[in-house]
Amino acid sequence: MIARGGEMDNHDKTDWMQILGFGGLIASLVFVGLELRQSREIAIADVYQQRAAMLIDVHSITLTSELLYDTYNKATSGEPLNSGDQILMATGLTPIFTYWENNHFQYEMGLLSEEQWESSQNAMKAVLRRPDVQLWWQTERAEVRKTFADVVDDLLAE
Repeated sequence: MIARGGEMDNHDKTDWMQILGFGGLIASLVFVGLELRQSREIAIADVYQQRAAMLIDVHSITLTSELLYDTYNKATSGEPLNSGDQILMATGLTPIFTYWENNHFQYEMGLLSEEQWESSQNAMKAVLRRPDVQLWWQTERAEVRKTFADVVDDLLAE
């Protein structure tokens, strides 16, 4: 209450100080929330850029290696692969599956959208149709995280 002479008593001052304190606390929490949101958006943008760079590297390996390119064409056209071709294809498949495993991890962490993850799964399905890839997967399955291995196994079962 306001005392005689228009001055606040100590109780009123304390109430106003608490109200101002709560207002400051709320403003601080809003600011922290906005900062966290901005940090998450920056992290997502960084992940997207890193994924693009990794995919470019994977494609560059295939395009700059004539031997790998020829072997890839042989495998995708259904021609039988000799043991040297199979080793070369395994060498080419490892970075591709590493890329997809990274996408899966980013998806699990909430840094990859559902649309982006579906795109990766569709690409995996196309590659997993090839018998040479299925054979390679059986030998390499133990080298990846179990959650990703389960996803690939589910795609193979479709």
